[in-house]
Amino acid sequence: MYISDLNILNYRNFNQFKGELNKGLSIIIGENNVGKSNFLEALSLIFNSDYSARKRILQQEDFWNGLSIHNAWPEIVIEATLKGIKTEDELAITSRWLTRKPGEARLTYKYRPKANISIKPPTENTLINKVRLPLNEYEWVIYGGERETLDTFDFNMLSKFGVEYVGALRDATAELKKSSGQLQRILRNFDLDEDELRKIADKIDELNKQIMQGREIKSVQSDINQYLRKITGATRQQVKIQMGESDYDSLLKDLKVVIGVKEDSVHSVEMNGLGYNNLLYISLLLTQHTALKAKRLQEHDYLFPILIVEEPEAHLHSHLQKFLANYFFNEDVAGQVIMTSHSSHVSSHSNLDSLVMFYKNLDQNLSKRIGTIFDSKKEDQKQYKRYLERWLDATKSDIFFGRKVLLVEGIAERLLIPKFFSMLYKEKITEGKKVEVIDKTLEGEGISVISVDGVAFRPFLQLFGPTGLNIKCAVLTDSDPESVPLKDKDGDEVIGTDSKVVREEVYPTKIGEYENCARTAGLMRDFSPSPNIFVSSNIKTFEYDLMLEDNIPFFSDLIKKYSIGTKDNRERIVSLNGQEFVKEAYKLISKEKGEFSQFILEELNNGKQLHIPTYIKEAFKFLMKEKEGDGDD
Repeated sequence: MYISDLNILNYRNFNQFKGELNKGLSIIIGENNVGKSNFLEALSLIFNSDYSARKRILQQEDFWNGLSIHNAWPEIVIEATLKGIKTEDELAITSRWLTRKPGEARLTYKYRPKANISIKPPTENTLINKVRLPLNEYEWVIYGGERETLDTFDFNMLSKFGVEYVGALRDATAELKKSSGQLQRILRNFDLDEDELRKIADKIDELNKQIMQGREIKSVQSDINQYLRKITGATRQQVKIQMGESDYDSLLKDLKVVIGVKEDSVHSVEMNGLGYNNLLYISLLLTQHTALKAKRLQEHDYLFPILIVEEPEAHLHSHLQKFLANYFFNEDVAGQVIMTSHSSHVSSHSNLDSLVMFYKNLDQNLSKRIGTIFDSKKEDQKQYKRYLERWLDATKSDIFFGRKVLLVEGIAERLLIPKFFSMLYKEKITEGKKVEVIDKTLEGEGISVISVDGVAFRPFLQLFGPTGLNIKCAVLTDSDPESVPLKDKDGDEVIGTDSKVVREEVYPTKIGEYENCARTAGLMRDFSPSPNIFVSSNIKTFEYDLMLEDNIPFFSDLIKKYSIGTKDNRERIVSLNGQEFVKEAYKLISKEKGEFSQFILEELNNGKQLHIPTYIKEAFKFLMKEKEGDGDD
């Protein structure tokens, strides 16, 4: 059994939203303010048995702020679907929540106006922030099944879900100082042998006797009792100083967690760093989770554990983030684990089947289980999936944390494209009478630039295809026109010594002069039908097109200033003009593209100007166009 999805209506930032979850581990990723924390809170409103009746009462700010009220007061609805119900224990819990689908149950939380509400709603469309909801005449209900009935809901069955919620703003050190309570819950799930309990009690009694042999201890105890008699009158209670009581329950209360490199050299958790204490606290929860799973063997103690963790990467450096991520991705943890994360180090070590992405498109909140994008029945889809899992390092996994994505081939584009964007797009900031013009940035527009380190765009584009994420993705790729047969002065093809036609590289001067290579043409053919994908190609290559775009003086100065190539070759090339310069300069820099792009960036940062090729401008325009009919900003 597991929670398969949550449908949310009118709750916080969710107008109408469906969030899907995985059977074991779900790691919810996405940019800020897409509703990850609100989703977990909605889940808790149903399943968290620690929530009191008062905590399930909502406020006006809990309603979606885009609501328009007309002739009826709004309600908040949160609907959870449970699937995979098979065992007798699971059927016993969900028997009154089942739907018509086999192995499926449904739970619904509603916050709604009472049937006899006395205050009338507006008769004309009114935004919720213009009216005060009569929440004193609202009520909350939870019911099971496909529709509400008059039957009383059995909250005892709901308590069979053992929810442990670890919030994002937790103080793990403070929680560990109170760890005796957590330890008690863990240890109570294990039944100790009576002989073992007796041995522990005898040890405690021996220690207490030894303590009382000390003269100072006896003296202090006597003084306390003497004063107690004087100030309590007829009350005849007496104190006794000892290590603790010898019964098992009292013993558990005195236990606490200490830590150290070696068992015989330990210290208080307060002396530890926040990051490591964060991991220690999660370890306690996982131990409790495992104990709960073991208790399933006893029917009367059946409990389905749900561990909810917000941002487990808090206070952890990148190595520990990766270590933690590897554990969750590689272990079959008990029950259902639902986590949120902003860390690219966590997502980069992902099993794609565990990732659930929350994102926005045209102000609509959307959710997608990444693993479902790839059709496991098709071999090429399996290959794409394996490729992505190998190559989603911490840089490339930024693909999951932006509102839009720009895919490029290599380091040169990755360095220069952000600068080109800032050169083209400006924003006016008005403060009083002062107007300041600042450069826009790709990060500020929520655009992630991802280098695929080559030309393997297809696995990445699969994420944005018809069954994938409905967010914009632009591709900047070279046309790389094929070489053509070399011809002599009579127009005949030149045959080499191996009896094959000699081919030569081409240097076009305009779009369409030569056909794109088969790879680029295939990308355009296969992905252009997708409205959220735009493949933009150049005349030849990134560096070649930069020079061809009326930038010869810029690159001529650059070659001289940074002493590119040999002295004779430099002098020869800078003396050329037009197409001949572009051709020879490209040959010179093609082996030092990364370093050359750094030189370009340095000159641009120092204020020099450069004309930007049209194919790059078109990709920017596509990404900046929010709706049909809008132009660029």
